[in-house]
Amino acid sequence: MLVNLMSLRRYFAPLPTLLILWLAGCSSSSDAPLTTPLPEEQPPSTEAPPAALVPFVLPWDDASPGITNLSNLNHTPAGRYGYVGTNDDGRFVLEGDPIRFWGVNITAESSFPDADDAEKIAARLAKFGINIVRFHHMDFGWSGMNTASLIDYPQGNSRNLNADNLDRLDYFIAQLRAQGIYVNLNLLNSRFFYPEDGLPDEVTQLDWKESHVLGFINDDFRNLEKAFAQQLLTHTNPYTGLSYAADPAIVMVEVNNENSLFQQFYDGAIDQWPAVFREQLADHWNTWLQARHASTEALEAAWGAADEDSGEELLSAELGDWVVEFHEGAEGLVEAGSHHGREAWHWQVTAPGSDTWHAQLNQPGLTFDEDQLYTLSFYARADNSTSLSANLQRAYGDYSTFDSRHANLGSEWQRVEWTFFAPVSDDNLRINFNGFGNRLANVYLADISLTRGGTVEALAEGENLEQAGINPNRRAGSYTRERMRDWAAFIRDLEYAYWQDMRDFIKVDLAYPGLVAGTTIMNSPPSAQAVYDFADGHSYWQHPVFPGEPWDSNNWTVGNDAMVNTWNGTLGNLARERIHGMPFTVSEYQHASPNTYSSEGPLLIAAYAALQDWDGIMMFAYDAGAGGNWGAEVVDNFFSMTAHPTKMANMLAGALIYRRGDVSPAQESVLINFDTDTELEILTTRGSSWNVANASHLGVPSDLALRHRIAMDLSAELGLDTAPAALDAAVAEADTGELRWDRSRSGKGVVTLDTEASKGVIGFIDGQEFILGNVTIAIGETQQDWATLTLTTRSGSFATPDQPAQVLLVATGLMENTGQQWNANQNSLGSDWGRAPTLIEVVNAEVTLPFRAEDVSVWALDEQGQKGTPIPVENHNGNARLTIGGETQTLWYEIEHTP
Repeated sequence: MLVNLMSLRRYFAPLPTLLILWLAGCSSSSDAPLTTPLPEEQPPSTEAPPAALVPFVLPWDDASPGITNLSNLNHTPAGRYGYVGTNDDGRFVLEGDPIRFWGVNITAESSFPDADDAEKIAARLAKFGINIVRFHHMDFGWSGMNTASLIDYPQGNSRNLNADNLDRLDYFIAQLRAQGIYVNLNLLNSRFFYPEDGLPDEVTQLDWKESHVLGFINDDFRNLEKAFAQQLLTHTNPYTGLSYAADPAIVMVEVNNENSLFQQFYDGAIDQWPAVFREQLADHWNTWLQARHASTEALEAAWGAADEDSGEELLSAELGDWVVEFHEGAEGLVEAGSHHGREAWHWQVTAPGSDTWHAQLNQPGLTFDEDQLYTLSFYARADNSTSLSANLQRAYGDYSTFDSRHANLGSEWQRVEWTFFAPVSDDNLRINFNGFGNRLANVYLADISLTRGGTVEALAEGENLEQAGINPNRRAGSYTRERMRDWAAFIRDLEYAYWQDMRDFIKVDLAYPGLVAGTTIMNSPPSAQAVYDFADGHSYWQHPVFPGEPWDSNNWTVGNDAMVNTWNGTLGNLARERIHGMPFTVSEYQHASPNTYSSEGPLLIAAYAALQDWDGIMMFAYDAGAGGNWGAEVVDNFFSMTAHPTKMANMLAGALIYRRGDVSPAQESVLINFDTDTELEILTTRGSSWNVANASHLGVPSDLALRHRIAMDLSAELGLDTAPAALDAAVAEADTGELRWDRSRSGKGVVTLDTEASKGVIGFIDGQEFILGNVTIAIGETQQDWATLTLTTRSGSFATPDQPAQVLLVATGLMENTGQQWNANQNSLGSDWGRAPTLIEVVNAEVTLPFRAEDVSVWALDEQGQKGTPIPVENHNGNARLTIGGETQTLWYEIEHTP
């Protein structure tokens, strides 16, 4: 929710500020979509009330034949036609023909099932149209000296593989291969390094994720990474007779998951490195500087100094001139008064949201001039340890952050001063405070000041180039623009060296001819990842947030909102990370459970990945249930969809929509110039830890990805220097006319899919009847006024209604576990996710097809996709009309047209 306190005063002038601020916390969200007057609408003729939830369990070991078995999409065995390569158009190709990958991640101990389970898992995956598995977190060490990892940690180090788990992996890969399922191997994910690996004792002071960038500066770490890659890729699988490097079914390898020096610099982790690693970084930094600057004097002259008198105050000190925001169920207040010895603002979060930004305090409408020096300062404290973020952001559009600083607050007042150069000229920027909207908190702010001017020295006292005494930059520090640019160029050069060396080791030294990627574009500069065979992205809708300890199974929240209500979701972020001329994959994607709209995820990513013409989608994740139980009939974590009936059913439709290309690639491709100089400027002025450098920093609007293809042109010879404007409308239609994202009804977004082979509705029904070419869909009342309904042909086409056809209909609504209990804000289940079996809402709908009624037969399908109850078909103006739902207790149906 977004409230301007000045506007509230017009209506509540007699009320005290405290009450006005409480009312602000009760207002509606600023993220509400655009609205237009509602037209006259024809309600569905299906008048049945929303169905109660009924048990519906998709067997984990089912590979039975029928319309829900898509295994014939796969060629068998995987690799039979040799290695997948790339072409000049930036596509994956197999024997010259494009190939797309639709798959899942299998993680940690789930990567090592016993033989009987491996056979069943592989067959079921093939049934759901999956042709790739990404093995992730196989090297996990977070359970201590465990025996469940691919690394044999009980030996006291991380240098040896667990022979039993490697054998299980071998057999599993052989079974996947036999089902036509390719494999993506990840090398560095969650490995724990130890002094016994030949490393400094201080490695134990680092979080495992933080230690994964030490290979950028330390050969011992990098050699350990290489040794693991060699152990794995040169290992011969006894069940295939091929080494992993020589098996074309091992289609791709990823080097270092979600990591880079930039990522860890921007999030402040490098500032906290133990001295031994900071000194190694300093050695590289000084060597780099000595190669570029002749002396300390030359360096000081190149970096310059900034010393400008402070100008007038730019921020209003009146609390009423600030905007208070609470989002996604967060509630709270801000009041002015005397607190802990200062006149200060008390900012309280009384009900947390699901993310750190869900409580915000900001002042918009500020004018900044590019390259002008500014100083922001304030005092802050908190009742308990709390993270506070101060940000320079747009106050409009995508509200993107240009720069930020973070402070860890405690019970003592601390002064924060941040001197920076404005990265752009704009008359509507804002200073925004957030960082704790996902937790109960009491934060106090005093003496907030923003002025033009400030002082930034080129060198700190005692820094000397000849003596290799230039300190590494700190994220919390203030530096001249020229020093920051050198620092960014230095870090980028370290990245170049690491990524190229790891690529060459895998492809040359280990002779692996398959596809190799480094890490995700959100974490590393595009130019550094362009040395690989493909680029990769990750994205999650409503990723869980942990207000206390990370991954606390009792204390977490997941936003319970549908992505169809916003264009600033996952898809635009991913599209702005693609590199022109390179294949692009999304190797992690999910709408996190228990979000009640999460079954929209497979359909939205399938449709828009096809529109963008991406090359691979891998959902996160497909794992065993608690205790390694593959047969668990309950959804018991945020990500795994093995037992999630509505997500898995929509995976079937998604496989056809994406792999078969039911949605055509967009006709227009928008290229954005992104040469190395542009990239360096972004890295210098506006990069952030999970958004290092990509087209989002150039103002490319999210909605563009819903209409046209997007890519960064690293040559800057083909693309645009200025990003297209955001869409000034409430409907985003793909330039093919096949996809339409409608946000014209406030809070009732809906996406429609209209192609020759697939039709669909995803989102809020709102009493509408959807006419999709020659198919009409009218969905009845549902528990959330929300549903998905797709019709995908297995044979035939909606474009040739006089020909035979076989159609799969999938309709999903609310899904829960038995006994599942939400908290008051409906954003957490705590440690009790309920019990088996899974329950689904039976969606009532009326579907009119372009076939003669007498030629159509329809059946409700059981949990194995086998024909059950026949569904009546009636004649409606010469077309077949069927009514689904009622007492069928299913979410999928088979339609057979036999003229």
